[in-house]
Amino acid sequence: MDLKRKLSRLSSAGPGSRPPARAPLPPPPPTRTDDERRARIEQLRGMLGQLIADDRRRMRERPPPPAPVALPGTLEETPYGPLHRVESWLEPAHCHGKVPIAGATRVSPEVVAKLALDPALGALDPKRMLFLDTETTGLAGGTGTIPFLIGLAFFEDESLCIEQLVLRRPGEEAPMLRRLAERIERASCIVSYNGKSYDWPLLRNRFVLSRVPVASAPLHLDLLHCARRVWKRRLGQVRLVNLEAEVLGLRREHDIDGAEIPARFWDFVRGADGSALAPVIEHNANDLVALAAILVSLVERYEELSPEHEPADTLGVAEVAVRADDRERARRYAEAAADGGGPADVTADALWLAAELARKRDDHRARIALLERAIDETDDDEREARAHLALSKLYEHRLRDYPRALEHARRTAAAEGTAERDHRIARIEAKLAKIALS
Repeated sequence: MDLKRKLSRLSSAGPGSRPPARAPLPPPPPTRTDDERRARIEQLRGMLGQLIADDRRRMRERPPPPAPVALPGTLEETPYGPLHRVESWLEPAHCHGKVPIAGATRVSPEVVAKLALDPALGALDPKRMLFLDTETTGLAGGTGTIPFLIGLAFFEDESLCIEQLVLRRPGEEAPMLRRLAERIERASCIVSYNGKSYDWPLLRNRFVLSRVPVASAPLHLDLLHCARRVWKRRLGQVRLVNLEAEVLGLRREHDIDGAEIPARFWDFVRGADGSALAPVIEHNANDLVALAAILVSLVERYEELSPEHEPADTLGVAEVAVRADDRERARRYAEAAADGGGPADVTADALWLAAELARKRDDHRARIALLERAIDETDDDEREARAHLALSKLYEHRLRDYPRALEHARRTAAAEGTAERDHRIARIEAKLAKIALS
């Protein structure tokens, strides 16, 4: 509203006009009397007393908190400080899955050396092997990673003793490392799973950092590499839990996840009771027993050719035997893998390996039969061309059968390329023309 309109309204109201009266305010609420206040206070006191009484009753009825769980094992005083040990024994008849672990004391050192591709292991004494596995505060390695549990296992009269050395707090590693050094000195060989790359380098660093003389490691058998050569083609992953399930016939129940293990140790250090580490100790003990069972299984696979074994595993053993210069065993296993009815790629690779072994012993007839069978059974163009190329070379250079060499040469492009194939065809045709003119 503009100024002129406001003035007009004021002038029309007259000189004695007043603004409209406002509505009267509501009356104030009535105040409580002293008697009412005292009654309300007594009522509130009664309610509070009832709440306190109910809470006390619930406290009396609540079961007492469980007593702290002690760390498994015993504390032993040593010249180098306190050492916490957990010791258990397994009888000679004990099986891990379907494998009797006492068989590890009777494995052939020569076979172990071939499986590991390490001739030095042919001198080991199976009865004095030391199985080793650690649980650490991380997987990165380096000086910040602490092996807080060193698991050891060794045989005494075919009974397996499991000795686990537990670190109660950082800074008390010296007694553990001293005991480890004593066990290593008595052993003929360390047996681990990825120990060459992880466990032993980590332990060697802890010896140095703790100013403890570094143990002189004897022979070292790392079963990871052996298992990978034999079982990776079929299993893909060769973690211990994979081998236990697929090879040993055992599935762990309620096993702790490896990713939880570092946090369990730090919880224990910060004041948690022994229940924090108990599952870790059990997990480590199972790993140690699994090492003995896997060693037995590997040696049995190498020594005994069984139709029950998967063709992919049999082919893996054949490939190991080739690298170990055990050609007769390689031949038998390669041919068994080819006849085992496995996947097409396994059959084709087994036939190729058998053909290569036939080439090394100059058995041309066997080689031709194996390569022709490989062509018939494979559905892979590159594998088929590779077999045609091998046959073309054999017929041209060794058997001087140029028509057959030419027949196979025309189908080698996927293996050697178009240019090389054309060059090979031209060379063979030139030889045929020369013969025709003679």
